[in-house]
Amino acid sequence: MTSGQRLAALEECNQELIRYIRAKTNRLLEVMGTVPLNPEELDDSTLLAVDPIGIVTDSFEQVLEHQKRTNAELTATRDELQAIFDSAGGGIVVVDDATKVVAFNSYSQWALFAGERSVMGRCLRELICGHEQEECIIDQILATRRRVEQSDFVHDGRHYHLVGTPLKTAEGRIHRMVLLYTDVTERRAAAEEIERLAFFDSLTGLPNRVLLKDRLTQLLTRAGRYDEKVAILFIDLDRFKEVNDTLGHSMGDLLLQVVAERLSACLRSCDTVARLGGDEFVVLLTGITDCDCVGDIADKLLNLLAQPVELEGREVFTSGSIGISIWPDDGDSVGTLFKNADTAMYHAKEQGKNTYRFYTPELHATSLEQLTLSSDLRYALERGELHLCYQPQVSFKSGGMVGVEALLRWVHPCLGMISPERFVPLAEDTGLIVPIGAWVLQEACRQGAQWIAEGLPSLRMAVNISAKQFREADFAESVRAVLEQTGLPPHLLELELTEGMLIENVCQTRTTLQALKSMGVMLAIDDFGTGYSSLSYLKHFPLDRLKIDKSFVQEIAESSGDSAAIVEAVVALGHSLKLSVIAEGVEQQDQVDFLHHRKCDELQGFFFSRPLTAEALHELLRKGMDSPEFCLYHYR
Repeated sequence: MTSGQRLAALEECNQELIRYIRAKTNRLLEVMGTVPLNPEELDDSTLLAVDPIGIVTDSFEQVLEHQKRTNAELTATRDELQAIFDSAGGGIVVVDDATKVVAFNSYSQWALFAGERSVMGRCLRELICGHEQEECIIDQILATRRRVEQSDFVHDGRHYHLVGTPLKTAEGRIHRMVLLYTDVTERRAAAEEIERLAFFDSLTGLPNRVLLKDRLTQLLTRAGRYDEKVAILFIDLDRFKEVNDTLGHSMGDLLLQVVAERLSACLRSCDTVARLGGDEFVVLLTGITDCDCVGDIADKLLNLLAQPVELEGREVFTSGSIGISIWPDDGDSVGTLFKNADTAMYHAKEQGKNTYRFYTPELHATSLEQLTLSSDLRYALERGELHLCYQPQVSFKSGGMVGVEALLRWVHPCLGMISPERFVPLAEDTGLIVPIGAWVLQEACRQGAQWIAEGLPSLRMAVNISAKQFREADFAESVRAVLEQTGLPPHLLELELTEGMLIENVCQTRTTLQALKSMGVMLAIDDFGTGYSSLSYLKHFPLDRLKIDKSFVQEIAESSGDSAAIVEAVVALGHSLKLSVIAEGVEQQDQVDFLHHRKCDELQGFFFSRPLTAEALHELLRKGMDSPEFCLYHYR
């Protein structure tokens, strides 16, 4: 039986008792009214028929018993109701129409009235002062005479959901108000965390891709209404991967946080800075009336990114490449604007990085061409469109050709010869450089072994190795397998690596190089001088040769003399470390003379020969090592 049913049953018992007492009383009065006052006139039957004292006594005892039973049941019901009242998962406070407390549960005692000794009969506004939401909900109940809710009532640092309900009399007057408090602090914190994870980057705290698109959609709507422009700046940090690989991901994370802070600090509050992921950031500029000012802001951001960053006592330098698209000039949708800004950013990187580019339709055409090339490159190997050329390397000491460098070429069926500067970066980006690099190594070693088998002079075969190819776990073993399959002597294979490759995972690099060296393979550093300034790695790795980058060789004759000094220093450094030095890109006689006087060991470039097909090189080798094309005897 529920509490309400029990109370109804008790009320029925009370009514039955009242009806019983009223009946007995009426009977007593009726008999008393018919009895003569003279006792002699009373007969036995009359006396026996009426027992007024017994009637009253019996009725009184029944009343007492009923009252006792009723009080016990009422007490039990009251205790049960109080227990239910106290067991509620939130605060319950009942006030009268004057906002004085007439009832409250134990939850309210410690959560809302902590430290208050006397609560009953006091004004709720006095007990919980300074809470406008509390006062507002009482005023709203009195004004609207309906149930009212407040979503965020704060008390002692806790957040509550507050519901107020009026209790009315039969005449419709509000005589009580019940306030229910539900603690939503943890729920609110969880919701805020979910929102943060859904819309903000966990590392930098900046808006993420989802929130960025939502804000851009709103900005475009507003800009269309006020005839304004919106600029999207797509920012990619230059050489960020090198920071990650050399200093660790924790340092890379710190750098991203610093960049986020700098970008946010230099922009207006109405602008948005977001991180898409990795080292990619996006800036939204609103209220644009002049596109020239966007270029000024891009310059400002580039200067900001170029400032050194101190990470745990180490100065790190970085820069950025920025692509810019403008709404509505460069697209009428969020996706198009992002795509065009991204396209412009990649062209900024191709222009040498640390610069910005505005999107133009010509850039889109170029990107579409790159996409087509990327797709065609996937089938170029299996279709036989790739082949190798070989550029001779000559020695001052012997006066003739001592080696060749295998150079990859792509003859497209429709576009003809495609420059390596165009398709090699595509191969790097798509990961195709690994299978292509494996084919280059196999074919170069096969060709070198074939020349030897044909009785031609033994030449060192130099093969460029990509970073992704070198980082393959079984790279050393794959080289061993190629040498065994082709029969090329290991000492005639020279692998050309870049400086950046050597300092990525130094321990693994040293292990791989030692394995290659134990086979007898030669190791060279390609494009030396264009990478890291630290030269400590030279004495830690088993290297054989330094290759001076052609950019320094071609500027030897310039008046500034900087390149000439670099070339001279590299030759001296290589010899001091007992390394051979070869210069590439030699095209003029004065370059040959300069390198001869600085005792450079070997040369490579158009001055001697352009890259040749295997057949053309075969013909030259048959002429002998004293061919005029390669003879340097007058320098000996």
